[in-house]
Amino acid sequence: MLNSLEIEPRDHTDLRTFAEELTGRLNAVAEIDPAALMDLFRASEGFHDANRLILFALQKFLLKWTLGHAYKHTKFYGKNPAYAALPSNEVDAAPDLSAWPIISRTVISENFEEFIADDVQLRSTCHTSGTTGQPMDVYKSFEEVRFINDYFSHMFRSFLKSGRPKPLSLSFPNFYHGVAVPMPSIGMSFVSGVTDDTLIQDARRVLDTTYHFKGYDSRIRILGGLGHHILFFTSYLLEQGVDLSTYRMECINLTGGFLSMQMFEFLRNAWKCPINIRFSMTETIGGATCIEPTSRFVLDPHLIGEVVDVDTGGSLQEGVGALVLTNLYPFVQMQPLIRYQNGDLVRRIPSANGRVVFDFLGRVKNALTRMKDGKREWLLFSAPLNNTLAAIPDIRVYDWFANVRTAKDRTVGSLPIMSVRAEESGGVVTIKLSLELRYAPHLHRKRCDQLRGDIIAAMRAVPDTVLSTAMDADEVVFDILF
Repeated sequence: MLNSLEIEPRDHTDLRTFAEELTGRLNAVAEIDPAALMDLFRASEGFHDANRLILFALQKFLLKWTLGHAYKHTKFYGKNPAYAALPSNEVDAAPDLSAWPIISRTVISENFEEFIADDVQLRSTCHTSGTTGQPMDVYKSFEEVRFINDYFSHMFRSFLKSGRPKPLSLSFPNFYHGVAVPMPSIGMSFVSGVTDDTLIQDARRVLDTTYHFKGYDSRIRILGGLGHHILFFTSYLLEQGVDLSTYRMECINLTGGFLSMQMFEFLRNAWKCPINIRFSMTETIGGATCIEPTSRFVLDPHLIGEVVDVDTGGSLQEGVGALVLTNLYPFVQMQPLIRYQNGDLVRRIPSANGRVVFDFLGRVKNALTRMKDGKREWLLFSAPLNNTLAAIPDIRVYDWFANVRTAKDRTVGSLPIMSVRAEESGGVVTIKLSLELRYAPHLHRKRCDQLRGDIIAAMRAVPDTVLSTAMDADEVVFDILF
């Protein structure tokens, strides 16, 4: 049993010996206990070399189970000899998955039935929304949902034993992805919404109510949901003259979609509490958490993450590339995804503790590039562009919340109306950015000239792009049309 292991190293001087002993003891385990696995992953937290080796050992241990299960119980992996055995890995190195192909959503859709394991029972299905490509169903089994519940319940056990009142939270759930995977909680969650007058007014009522539940806090102290819903709700409350600091929130948890620094600061200043941003996707159990004040994301330890060159697929330890994720058994059992690339573009940051750390740059398909001397060069990333545009109130945005008549400004949290493309002719790349303003541009020509200069200057300053030098060399022209 996994729970019989004691892995705290007594002598940190011989780390390789420690890693070899830990690996050997893990490989002898015949059954994965969720509580013990949670404790082991907790032991991997920290910046000592021993913490990093524990993380690598656990990931390779679960990767062995993942591969064995996928090869034996799914047709897609079972018919490919490349998945017959684990590649050799140094005990003191991160898992190396480069021997296996990278799979995309297209590959999964074309071979969907072959990705479904035959040894577990279907509990529910969810799906990607289609905003980032072709929609895809994701199957969840009773077995993996049970393990997930046991694992995360153990994570919260120390808090529940502390004697502190359990927190109350208000959630604006995401209904875009079908049946959600149930997750345990340390408290009680209230559910509401912001998309019509009844919902948003009821959400405020829930927030304003004092509760008397034995063992629980008396007020809502955690707010969570889609970023644009939280932004709109925050603006709505401020329009009502509410001082949000009086709610004494412990944290605001955001997920779904890109959040600009302008909106991040707006939320932090309004609520006077930590703002937690989660990077996640329907296809994985787990994701990454944004760490303040860097705006960088740290990947959960029970996911194996890679950043690969978008052209060669080669692994990158730092720099710009496509994010590749591997779900690990037993967190995912019915639809194993090994080296799955969903199209996100990131900048990998070197990490001292073995965790994958990255800046989110947008989608690969939305980035503008050029080929020079046989090498791809980056001109424009969509996330920094949206970050710049979000700080400009002149730009018209989509009206997400047209049904909410009680709000004065229904556009808060919406995205700018814009398009960007690149055309190449005669060796010169022309970037064309079109923006819709809230006013007729010919009435404010000086303001438009100022905006044009500010936007181009901001894009020229984005790291890992050649935009500035290419424009100085007259190899790139940047046109902005209002």
